[in-house]
Amino acid sequence: MELNLSTKLDFSEKDLTAPDIVINSILSDLPNETNDIIYGKIESYNGHIFSYTQKGLSSISFSLGTADKTIDVQDSLGASGETNKTFECYIYTPVYNHYKYRLFFIRYGIAHYPVTIVLEDSISRSISPSNSNYIYKCNDRGELEELVESILTSKRVLNVMQEIITINQAKKDELQEITEDDESEEDVAEE
Repeated sequence: MELNLSTKLDFSEKDLTAPDIVINSILSDLPNETNDIIYGKIESYNGHIFSYTQKGLSSISFSLGTADKTIDVQDSLGASGETNKTFECYIYTPVYNHYKYRLFFIRYGIAHYPVTIVLEDSISRSISPSNSNYIYKCNDRGELEELVESILTSKRVLNVMQEIITINQAKKDELQEITEDDESEEDVAEE
């Protein structure tokens, strides 16, 4: 018996650069594109990235073992040892550390692709008005780069960037006023 797997499997080399590295590379262009006002960051994230239902009192009886529990053998079959990496991606201005705008979450496994992207809802509507889904899957680096670029140039994100520019200007004005007040106090002290 011959399986002929070499004709059924794809052994070609693919660009499997980790999605967070791909996104970080794109984000690194933001300061140059925005006069050093807007920066982007992608960093590890440990929370939920999908909407979920928080368990109420009924889960207490379940955890105490007083409720029926169904065991599905299918949960034990399939991939084993799979690890997922989860990240958040946001934009900010370094002049004001207390503000950031989270654009999306990503999650990917050991093979890097496909990568799941969970967009902020208004960004999702901005890049695809006819699609109400805010969860995207990119099967390779090219699809991921295309999606991230469409996110960063979407009408919604451009509006957010304009807000960040305004925040930056307001904070710079505040810092300027504080500096001028300090200089005035020093001049008075010297007299």
